[in-house]
Order: sequence, then structure tokens, then C-alpha cells
Amino acid sequence: MEQVELEKIMDAHGEHLLRMAFFYLRDREMAKDIVQDVFISFYTSSNYEERGTLRAYLTKLTVNRCKDHLRSWSFRNLLFSHNWAETIHTQQDPLVLNEERAELAITILKLPIKYREIIIFYYYEGYKIKEIAALLNLSENTVKARMVKARQLLKEKLKPDDWEVLSSE
Repeated sequence: MEQVELEKIMDAHGEHLLRMAFFYLRDREMAKDIVQDVFISFYTSSNYEERGTLRAYLTKLTVNRCKDHLRSWSFRNLLFSHNWAETIHTQQDPLVLNEERAELAITILKLPIKYREIIIFYYYEGYKIKEIAALLNLSENTVKARMVKARQLLKEKLKPDDWEVLSSE
């Protein structure tokens, strides 16, 4: 793979992957590291076979790297010195501010990972239940059950006006 070709791929998919990593990790700098690592491994190991879209392949790589990081010993033993939700407000992170409703994004970020990823893939990425199930290696019924639970958790935490955005789906 040529370097120019990789740069085109990075331009086309970089922000999407960064957003996905951020929603998993809730840490912009770590999200950048993960996405950089994904592109490096994609560039160095040219065993990619065109079976689906490149975006889906890179998304799956990013999701897997994020999950690996969340399971790692160093992450689980890290002590947080401040509330990450307050950091989003004070720093005004452009990844969150670009969303139409920052309050909704913050509430989604507070969900447990297994519910957060379903909401992100369904509402933000536009994947169908079947596609989400394939991407996460889950059954469709598990994805549907997690969607119901995620909506229930969001309904409890959101104001009625914010909830209308998700309840119309």
C-alpha cells in the first residue's frame, strides 16, 4: 500500500474512527492513540481482503482495540482525578460539541459500554440491528434487548424534551 493511498483512507475515515474511539474510551487523547494504532497496523499488515466496506473493517478494528484497552490492567487500575463529564463542559471538546445535543451525548457517554455501543451504532452510525449484531458478534435478540435497556436507562436520565429525540425511532 502506498503512503498516498493511506493518507486518503485516513482523511476519509479518520474522524469517524476518532469519534467511535472517543465514545468508547471517553478520553480524547487515548482515542487518538487508538486510531493512530489502527492505521499503523492497517498499513503494516496488508492482509485486508475486500469482503465488505473498508469503513466497517476499520470500525471493527477500532472497536476491538478500544475494548482491549478497557480490559487492560493499566486502565482498570488507573485512578481518575476528576469527573470526565465536567471535563467535556470545561474544555468544550469539538467531538461532542459537533453533535446537535451535547447533553444527550454526555448522557450516552455515562451509559455502561454494552448499552453505549448499541446506541452509538444505531443512532449515530445508522447501522441496522442485524449489522450491529454482526459487528459485535452478538445475536440479534441480544442487540434488541440491550437497545431496550439502553433506551430505558436514557429515559430515566434525560429530560422529556431530550427523550423525544430517541423515542421517535
